[in-house]
Amino acid sequence: MSVNLQTPIDYLKGVGPNRADLLRKELGIHTYQDLLNLFPNRYIDRTRYYKINQLQRNNADVQIIGKITAFKEVAQKRGKRLVATFQDDTGTMELVWFRGQKWIKENLKINTPYVAFGKTNWFSGKFNMPHPDLELLADHEKNLRVGMQPIYPSTEKLSNKGISNRVMSKIMQQLFIESQGKFVETLSDNLLSELKLISKKEALLNIHFPKNLELLSRAQFRLKFEELFYIQLQLILKNLIHKSKIKGFPFEKVDSYFNTFFSTYLPFELTNAQKRVLKEIRADLGSNAQMNRLLQGDVGSGKTIVAFMSMLIALDNGFQACLMAPTEILSVQHYNGLLELSKNLNIRIEILTGSTKTSKRKKIHEALENGELQILIGTHALLEDKVKFKNLGLAIIDEQHRFGVAQRSKLWKKGPPQSSHWEEAKSIRKKYMTARPSTYKLLKELQVENKKNSTQSESILWECLKNKKLGFKFRRQHIIDEFIADFVNLEKNVIIEIDGGYHNTIEQKEADALRTQILNEIGFKVIRFTNEQVIGDIDNVLRYITNYLESLPSGEISGAHIPPHVLVMTATPIPRTLAMSVYGDLDISIIDELPPGRKSIKTVHRYDNNRLNVFKFIRDEISKGRQIYIVYPLIQESSAMDYKDLMDGYESISRDFPMPEYQISIVHGKMKPADKEFEMQRFIKGETQIMVATTVIEVGVNVPNASVMIIESAERFGLSQLHQLRGRVGRGAEQSYCILMTSHKLSSDSKTRLETMVRTNDGFEIAEVDLRLRGPGDIMGTQQSGVLNLKIADIIKDNDILQSARHYAKKTLHNDPSLTSKENEAILNTYISLGKYKNIWNYIS
Repeated sequence: MSVNLQTPIDYLKGVGPNRADLLRKELGIHTYQDLLNLFPNRYIDRTRYYKINQLQRNNADVQIIGKITAFKEVAQKRGKRLVATFQDDTGTMELVWFRGQKWIKENLKINTPYVAFGKTNWFSGKFNMPHPDLELLADHEKNLRVGMQPIYPSTEKLSNKGISNRVMSKIMQQLFIESQGKFVETLSDNLLSELKLISKKEALLNIHFPKNLELLSRAQFRLKFEELFYIQLQLILKNLIHKSKIKGFPFEKVDSYFNTFFSTYLPFELTNAQKRVLKEIRADLGSNAQMNRLLQGDVGSGKTIVAFMSMLIALDNGFQACLMAPTEILSVQHYNGLLELSKNLNIRIEILTGSTKTSKRKKIHEALENGELQILIGTHALLEDKVKFKNLGLAIIDEQHRFGVAQRSKLWKKGPPQSSHWEEAKSIRKKYMTARPSTYKLLKELQVENKKNSTQSESILWECLKNKKLGFKFRRQHIIDEFIADFVNLEKNVIIEIDGGYHNTIEQKEADALRTQILNEIGFKVIRFTNEQVIGDIDNVLRYITNYLESLPSGEISGAHIPPHVLVMTATPIPRTLAMSVYGDLDISIIDELPPGRKSIKTVHRYDNNRLNVFKFIRDEISKGRQIYIVYPLIQESSAMDYKDLMDGYESISRDFPMPEYQISIVHGKMKPADKEFEMQRFIKGETQIMVATTVIEVGVNVPNASVMIIESAERFGLSQLHQLRGRVGRGAEQSYCILMTSHKLSSDSKTRLETMVRTNDGFEIAEVDLRLRGPGDIMGTQQSGVLNLKIADIIKDNDILQSARHYAKKTLHNDPSLTSKENEAILNTYISLGKYKNIWNYIS
């Protein structure tokens, strides 16, 4: 029998409460499983033993067999260091400790053979080894012999408290001794044979104690594949559950709004990419499942027209649509853009933001509730409780990464209510009363009998359910329609029944099956257990109930309202590896083609000492009638400094471009919305030639006449931000330019970012470089990166393994969607043990 890997780490021999506490705090190791998943950072060849006279002055890791012949304490500027003379048959060297000296003197033996391992230094004509790993030769020979010495992650606190790498290795060895290597296989035989993977047992043994390089490599591949496979399985299953459990409105027709716009008022020919994406969206909207799609498109690729045409499909089917944007500037731009597109279609569109006046708000709320208002654009203001739609069918979220999951979930609840379950129940019951009258009559008689015959197994289960021990509220003997259910959870619409064993005749079993059928059709899921299952293994029954409930969306949302279809858009291209990992549960559409006639923006890097030439270039462009953006960095930690940068810059620009010949706008985050809008409008109307701004203009400014973007202190920006800012120009027919201004002091990463910007305009290529530079955690932010808290795989370096894992996860679920076949038993058990989804938020893009 295999060891229970959920056992607290305190119980492992050689750990104890003090070490366990340190391991928990420093490395997050709580259980045997956590320890097993603490994979080495690197490995050192421990097959060779050096003699002291063979040592070289190269600061390499070496191991030497010898004896400590004496200790001495040597005074130094701060405190003392402990020095031991270490001797073998070819010479002597010194072992040195700067801390922990008392413990070392008390525990190390004189004139006893040790194996010393560590880096050597040459100092005062002699080799020394600071803070060596020391092991008695007798113990060294008894332990698991490995050629490749694992080096585990550690912290300064662990080292100071005597938990060295050798101690970690010994603790790991103890885990393998206690478990006897009996680890449960987590992948199917099919996967193991098709991919020629070694077993879980072999992989774990060779990741911690590799016999040779080839087995280490195979162990690493197997464990990386497994980790990425289960992430993909989770994401793909989530998508499948979403489609099967969360219903959407079927938009069955494409009618006059869409067709009239497409045939008569479409201002330009759609690109092939836009046509492909619209086709994907139409297919989603026409199904019975809720659309949950991510639309990626580079700056200027034409996402807005796709969004608008998707809204027209909603309108054609009698539904309302909304578009939520992260800033007021962007909301206003969308509003103006959609007004222009819809001017001949007789559509009512309004905008709702934080600065909308109260009198206007009331009118919008009223028109929204009675259905007169068809499209609403806005900021977070759309999420307010007062904002109630008559029948919201499509919600579009722009720059979706700027909204939290909780905020996005509020849009779900703004869909129209479903028709009552109880209305459905009447018609369903009538159908069965007519079609199967005798069975239905018996069903009613058994109801009464059920209530009388409360069993021991029901009492046992109720004791576990009634105190919310599983985290879910249950009701006992609860009436649903005209049936009495043993146990009901109304949040998830789940009924738990215990088969008491007294319905034995064919007629009685038919009546039970009919009851289950009616409850299913009303919208409840029924789980059945036998008396023997509950009495014999209540823990397993409870585990099954918990996993089942956690895999379902909440009835509160899925039952009470049909959520609107959701389209989330981003102009920040997501690298393919991240799209497969973080957004792997979403359907993804990509507009990977720019509209014809768009000229590529020319990007150059200039140092501060080239500023006079840059100013001359600005004057030349203004003389041609063009407009200029000059952007200063905004770094949250020091907004005061940023404001100063901006004002200093503004004053400097004002001196070089004096009034009345030149007019300058200024926009920053500290301004009131009305003042910001006034300055933006001056620039949009061409009343000012230069706009000095912070990154408040990163998204949402569309001025076709602006042809130059100058980014000051460009080294202080991330790649995706630089790319977004550059996208503010290049919107007209004229050649546009982006000038990256920096000082000469640049880090290696800054140079890479600037070189990438100068070399390419391809947002997806830029996103891949950004991912390599920053890593997935930084790009996604803390909340979203939880899914990639990887133990051994690296989604950047292991991209090929990731693609393979996704392919096999899809294939496995295609062949066995519920993972209930005998072949996939190991996969299902592992998947359940990894824990399933906790709440409805997992279903929200």
